[in-house]
Amino acid sequence: MIVGDSYAFSQTRASRVTSVSTANDEAGLLGVAQASSLEAGSSDQPLATVTNNTATTLTVSVTLVDPSQGTVTPSTQSLASGVSNTVSVSVAEGSATGTNALPFEITATDGDGISIALTRAVDVDAGSSLVRSVSDRSQNNNAEYRVTYQVNGVSDFDSISVTFENLDLGWVDTVTESRTATEGVIEYDRGGAGNSEYRITFDVYDSTGSVVLTESVTDVADGNEPPGNQQPTDPDGPRLESFTVTDETLNNNTDYAVAYEVSRPDRFEEVRVTFTNTEPNKGWATREEATDAFPTGTVTYRQGGTEGDTYEITVDIVNTNEIVVDSGTVTHVAGTDGTVSFPG
Repeated sequence: MIVGDSYAFSQTRASRVTSVSTANDEAGLLGVAQASSLEAGSSDQPLATVTNNTATTLTVSVTLVDPSQGTVTPSTQSLASGVSNTVSVSVAEGSATGTNALPFEITATDGDGISIALTRAVDVDAGSSLVRSVSDRSQNNNAEYRVTYQVNGVSDFDSISVTFENLDLGWVDTVTESRTATEGVIEYDRGGAGNSEYRITFDVYDSTGSVVLTESVTDVADGNEPPGNQQPTDPDGPRLESFTVTDETLNNNTDYAVAYEVSRPDRFEEVRVTFTNTEPNKGWATREEATDAFPTGTVTYRQGGTEGDTYEITVDIVNTNEIVVDSGTVTHVAGTDGTVSFPG
């Protein structure tokens, strides 16, 4: 016999195994008080507090419908009558986000006459994150960096500081730059510090002055990019649709014309094209050109003495906060004529 009272079961009697599905009610045979939301990429977050409202000990198991979304702790536990315990979950960084994005199942049994099963789901937020890109532009024994940052999901964001610390040269001062915008660009340069090692540290602060996100990267100031660079995103911002590079090189004079197409004008600032000469000791031939023509335009490059050199030609789309939100790159040998397009 099962006697039901509103959404919670107030009593049950069974001479054999009985399956019962309960509503989300803390007064049910198995009380469940679940979290309102979770954050993707965060560990040990309270998922639900379960309470044994029966007169016997229950074995309670909690599992994710999709195990790839994270890990539950404890997944199985023994609860005496009247005892409550909180189950935690570590949500995978790449887990789906949105309303009811994390479904989970709870089962409970006393091994004799009670069997309870229910399915619930919790909202998942994207969580806080720091996206950063460190561009090493060092040359001619000068250490030069252009740092792009983007802070996401910090509701009480206050500021970010970026510290440039030289690890080899004691006479080079440590420099810290702070910004109150959630995304932007910070530049650093120091003469005579080329080919020395730097530690670049990012600290994100909330309104209480506490560091909520931190990350460091070490790099030798030699013009080569450090690991871990990420592309900031701007879902509603400008997008690079395509570009074509036309080679008109003649008489050892490299001559390129880059014609591009951009979509989505919201927050569009400019198109920045970098012509990188990849040959040894040819850094002097690397150049950056920019234009704010929208949605189409053309950028040109001319440089003598570089026919036959290999170039990496990168088209960056820059938004109003000076961050690159979309880009594409092609490789071409100057003087081989013809055109090369992106996407290929």
